[in-house]
Amino acid sequence: MKGIETTTRWMPETIGNYKIIGRLGKGGMGDIYKAVQKSLNRTVAVKVLSPQMGRSEEFTKRFDIEAKAISLLQHQNIVSIFEFGEESGLKYFAMQYVDGEDLGKKLLHKKPLAISDVIDYSKQICRALRYAHNKDVIHRDIKPQNVLIDKNNICRLTDFGIAKIYAETNITMTGVAVGTPEYMSPEQAEGDVLDAQTDIYSLGIVMYEMLTRRPPFTGTNPVAIAYKQVHELPIPPSAIRKDTPKRLELIVLKSLKKNRMERYKSVETLLDDLDTVDINEQIGKPTISLKAHKRESKTLPGGPERRITDRRSGDRRHHDFSVQYPITSFQFWVDVWYSQGISLILIGILTILFILHLIRYH
Repeated sequence: MKGIETTTRWMPETIGNYKIIGRLGKGGMGDIYKAVQKSLNRTVAVKVLSPQMGRSEEFTKRFDIEAKAISLLQHQNIVSIFEFGEESGLKYFAMQYVDGEDLGKKLLHKKPLAISDVIDYSKQICRALRYAHNKDVIHRDIKPQNVLIDKNNICRLTDFGIAKIYAETNITMTGVAVGTPEYMSPEQAEGDVLDAQTDIYSLGIVMYEMLTRRPPFTGTNPVAIAYKQVHELPIPPSAIRKDTPKRLELIVLKSLKKNRMERYKSVETLLDDLDTVDINEQIGKPTISLKAHKRESKTLPGGPERRITDRRSGDRRHHDFSVQYPITSFQFWVDVWYSQGISLILIGILTILFILHLIRYH
């Protein structure tokens, strides 16, 4: 998980059936400790709601919801919970200890993540979210620090501190968008009602950061960052990292659509597209046509190829007329008129005006 902190801050010696060994770090609503479960002699992580937050009914409810959310989820890519309890006025829950580091720390290493690792980690996070969404749980705070990676490169999603369980009423800070600004979806930044699309957007930011080592939107304060999430378009990852596979870039950009209706409809479809990424297909190479993708897709399980488009500045799909039809064919000019009719009309008007100008002054 994380290295044990050496600090003089207060730390309980025991809580419940757990002997505290050291502090692992701080979660969304309290400290996380490395501990040993005395009855089973196993190492666990214990999250304790801070006394200050424990006096807030709102935070207490959110802490309870986190425990409930994790208890609903039993998946290899999600940290498991073992026990939830309260002792001496301190709420706590014991969960699986992950011997490794979080993705945020891994991104600070000198070498950038290999493209194969970016795809692998993205798929594992997708599987975790697919399972959670199927259990009616939205995480709402997907970020690198909440992805733990063990020594076998297994990713586990953690910290469901602001998770929403569909069956429950919303529990949020009244009038405040709850989450981490750099990883908030536009609708989350605006305080709208959230659905699974918010996790897809946040995952898109995490994938972007795995490629470029920085999130697409940063700023000097949370308000500035939230504004960018709502109004600004991301710089394509390939402008920062040249070996970014074209298809992977399109997946990331589709996940980052401002309008949630233009994103992936589900994590399942995102995961399916990740399965089709060729790590050798870089942006710097000539554009691969739709026909080429279809030929490649015959070797892939799961049905026909789905085209991923990037419409950051409108629809960028253009017909390749010279390949589809010869220039002398009637269909070629039909397609030209269909896609460029307005431009042709404007060119015609300008031509007539130019001819009239020549006639008038000569």
